Amino acid sequence: MVDNKIAFFGVRSWEREIIEREIINIDAFGVGIFEDNIQDNLEMAKKYEILSLRIYSVINKEILDKLPNLRMIATRSTGVDHIDLLECKKRKILVTNVPVYGSNTVAEYTFGLILAVAKKIVEAHQAVEDDDFSPEGLTGIDLVGKTIGIVGLGQIGSNVAKIARGFGMKILAVDSDPEMKIVKKYKIKLVDLETLLKESEVVTLHVPATKETYHLINRDNIKLMRLGSILVNTSRGAVMESAAVIWALNKKILRGAGLDVVEEEDKVESMSMIMSQRPTKEDLQDVLSYHMLRDRDDVVFTPHNASNSEEAIERIVKTTIENIKNYCQKK
Repeated sequence: MVDNKIAFFGVRSWEREIIEREIINIDAFGVGIFEDNIQDNLEMAKKYEILSLRIYSVINKEILDKLPNLRMIATRSTGVDHIDLLECKKRKILVTNVPVYGSNTVAEYTFGLILAVAKKIVEAHQAVEDDDFSPEGLTGIDLVGKTIGIVGLGQIGSNVAKIARGFGMKILAVDSDPEMKIVKKYKIKLVDLETLLKESEVVTLHVPATKETYHLINRDNIKLMRLGSILVNTSRGAVMESAAVIWALNKKILRGAGLDVVEEEDKVESMSMIMSQRPTKEDLQDVLSYHMLRDRDDVVFTPHNASNSEEAIERIVKTTIENIKNYCQKK
């Protein structure tokens, strides 16, 4: 095995140029850049000591068993829910992430989704494409004076609060350990989740995917939301139960939803593989929920794109390579 053989997996076209430019700062032998996710190209992945990946490369015990040379994982994300950290620790595999790269980027995107739903921008655009210039059925709502509920007041949630204050919105938030300086600065009222759902006209999710946040928004509590409210998710799909959102949209509890993530997205990406292996009833239900949300006029649906800005990508890649460089230099 050659020391410091490095491979980047799941590389998108917009990342490649930055990786190629920045990687020359590392004194390493053998650098591979691949579009595939790791589980789709294990034969190549097992040759490398250091792997950089995105959230669609799943690293579990079964995958780790097939990567005997692996010493470091540098994920190009903040979240690490796609990596079995406990198993990596047992095997003394270092895992690094990018804690801060797009807090303003995702917050701006969040408000893009809020505005798209509140002002019916996508529907209006589609009407014009269909040569219909009537504003009939395209009446939106104002944000000024409305209450926004922010679930998770970390880096991204704090930036959402900053923007919401500029829109003249009242702000509620749920957070287990809020930064009181932010709370005071943006005049945020801290409440529990039940109160937030009951009193907010816009609810936006900014928490990581953990056992505690799985289906945080579900059929039992989504019915607490105000009639005609808006739900936005730019965090992780598993935080929100898709079937509950569909139910709430049908009942008009939700005016609409802005979704950059859904819990079914991983299965939909690999649907051809799932179908070839006799899909379960749960697999089919998940894909059905995905399509039911995607095809609704009252849902603005985007492809996990909230952090995809030129500036954020640059920060992600540079921090990832800095992490790898420090490892190679034994820092």
